Amino acid sequence: MRTGTFYAVSVGPGDPMDMTLRAKQVLEQADVLVIPVKQAGEPSAAYGIARQGADLSRAALCEIVFPMKAHADYRTYLRGGALLPVEQALEAGKQVAMVTLGDVSVYSTATYVRQILAEKGYATQVIAGVPSFCAGAAKVQQSLCENSESLQILPAVHSREAVETALEQFDNLVVMKAGRAMAWLLPLLRERGLLEHTT
Repeated sequence: MRTGTFYAVSVGPGDPMDMTLRAKQVLEQADVLVIPVKQAGEPSAAYGIARQGADLSRAALCEIVFPMKAHADYRTYLRGGALLPVEQALEAGKQVAMVTLGDVSVYSTATYVRQILAEKGYATQVIAGVPSFCAGAAKVQQSLCENSESLQILPAVHSREAVETALEQFDNLVVMKAGRAMAWLLPLLRERGLLEHTT
C-alpha cells in the first residue's frame, strides 16, 4: 500500500522570508528532502533558501540531477530511473518534499516530477509560493496589471519574434530567464520606447 506523499514545495525567489508558512511546515515534517541540482554535488539555490527558512534536520537528503539543456525532455529523463529513490521512499511510507525556486506552477522542474509520480499512482500535493516576477514587482512597487489589462508570461528562450508578437498582443509582458536574451531584448525595448517602463 502506498502511504507516502510527495510534496512539490515552492520556496520563493530567494529571500527565505518570502517562503510561506505552509512550505516551512511541510519541509520540517518531511522524511526525505529532494534537492534538484544541475550537476551531482553542486550547491542548490532552492535548498539554500529552504534551510535558512526551515529546520531541515530531520530529513534525509536526496539529490536529483536535472541537466540544464535547452529543450531538455525531463519527462523521458525522469522515467528512465532518476526517480527510483523517491519512489522507494514513498513505497516505504515516507513523506517526501522537493524544493523548487519561485512557484511550482511557473517553469518548475518539480512539476515534471509531480506529474510522473501522480501518473504512477502516488499521492502528491503542490505547495504554492511567491513567483520571482511577483517578488520583483513588489520590490520596485510596480503593478503587473491593473483593471482590465492583460498579462503575458514568456520565457526568453523563445525568439525575438515571439517577444515582439507578445508586445503587440498584450498590455504587459513578463519575460522570464532573460539573461541570455539581453543582447537583443534591451535594444528591442529601447526601439519601442519601452525601456523606461521596464523593471
